[in-house]
Amino acid sequence: MQDNATEVTAAGIARLAGVGRAAVSNWRRRHADFPRPVGGTETSPSFALAEVESWLREQGKLAEVPLRERVWQQLSGHPDGPVTALIHAGCVLLVIHDRPPVWLEVSSGSDERLAEMLPGALREVFTPRFGAGPAPGAQPTTGAQPAGSAGTATGAQPGTNTRAATSTGSTTGARPGTSAPAVHIPTGPEFLPSVPLLRGVAELAAELGARQTFEFLLGRHLDANPRQYTLTPADLAALMADLAGRARTVLDPACGTGALLRAAANRPDQKLYAQDSSPELAALTTLRLALHTWSTVRGATGDTLRADAHPGLRADAVLCHPPFNERNWGHDELAYDPRWEYGFPARTESELAWVQHALARLKDGGAGVLLMPPAAASRRSGRRIRADLLRRGALRAVIALPVGAAPPYNIPLHLWVLRRPERAPAQPEVLLVDVGRFAGDGRGGPDWHAVREAVLDAWQAFGRPGRFTERPGLARALPVIELLDDDVD
Repeated sequence: MQDNATEVTAAGIARLAGVGRAAVSNWRRRHADFPRPVGGTETSPSFALAEVESWLREQGKLAEVPLRERVWQQLSGHPDGPVTALIHAGCVLLVIHDRPPVWLEVSSGSDERLAEMLPGALREVFTPRFGAGPAPGAQPTTGAQPAGSAGTATGAQPGTNTRAATSTGSTTGARPGTSAPAVHIPTGPEFLPSVPLLRGVAELAAELGARQTFEFLLGRHLDANPRQYTLTPADLAALMADLAGRARTVLDPACGTGALLRAAANRPDQKLYAQDSSPELAALTTLRLALHTWSTVRGATGDTLRADAHPGLRADAVLCHPPFNERNWGHDELAYDPRWEYGFPARTESELAWVQHALARLKDGGAGVLLMPPAAASRRSGRRIRADLLRRGALRAVIALPVGAAPPYNIPLHLWVLRRPERAPAQPEVLLVDVGRFAGDGRGGPDWHAVREAVLDAWQAFGRPGRFTERPGLARALPVIELLDDDVD
């Protein structure tokens, strides 16, 4: 058996053979020649996929496995882990998407030739898409000026934004206080174990299309690992993008798997900027966006608050689902950071650090939309910063979402809509919206159609000249002066 061969679990064998797991257990007991485990644990062993397929074929038990399932089994059992496999697959799909003749040329020979030629083919694609990058296998660049912490975290489905922290081997994480390009071209030897998977991925892309193939594989991976990721559901991402409005330059400083930027990518002349502290998620987001749009994509790995990869950016819009309740966000190192224009956040106010980072990366008049925990609107330690945000017209709206809109699903999270002030308003107002009434029953989630309609109607009316007409129990505009006394928050 080849070292580091793709492995498959008993559940995977059952899917390959079109039987239940009990049948696989019976085969292991009754057939002395059934393949021996090569990994896993005693209670959940894994087997070499090539040996299993050979045995099933000899026994006449190999079902007509759909191509999707075969490719998924190769990806999920990859010797370097599924995330490395997914990044390798994304690289090949981008070549297929952008330069189909190049893929036909490099894939026409042996597996060794394919692995050797892929890095060069990727350079042809990556340079125009992502800018000039390091040579295959090169270490990331270091040294961005101090600036933010992107998501650590925890599961999602296609069309969701996620954050996670795992290791893949095909991307190299930046050290704390540094940032690096999100996608690095693997070397030929790094690609070699993935070649059977990559040929299957190309076959599936011929059937589904390159973009849909990546979405399918990413979705299966996220569904298979629900506790490793934190979701931003697609409906919520779309609402946040609509609140920000059409924008040519968009930043997500805690990008996860890119749902927010994907929702905002609606024109070919856009520039999309992404950063995440997880090297794997930064790479997946960059590849996902490149497959989704012809816009310029600039992805980076690094702790955003401590090592901002885009310090000179002044974006039209910033969309962000930051990590909540982080104590280690850089409080001690960043006391004199110029981004704290509205006040230095307390150690317990990491969300207000993200709010000010977003405002610092916006051009004058630019819009920001952040998903926030409700406590960020009322904690005493953040009162002075919130007051200054309101007084100077930077915080334009607070929207209370229904329970179940996003994790943690038992809390009605908020959206904060920001606007970088061009000048201080004489009589600032803030829009308060509560769409909690649209919470759904059970696991169905909120009535997103009703949420979207109510929120956008109120926001658009608030932005028009004249007095805002109150929607009783739903939306009202308040003069900021009414929120700035000691008894109101």
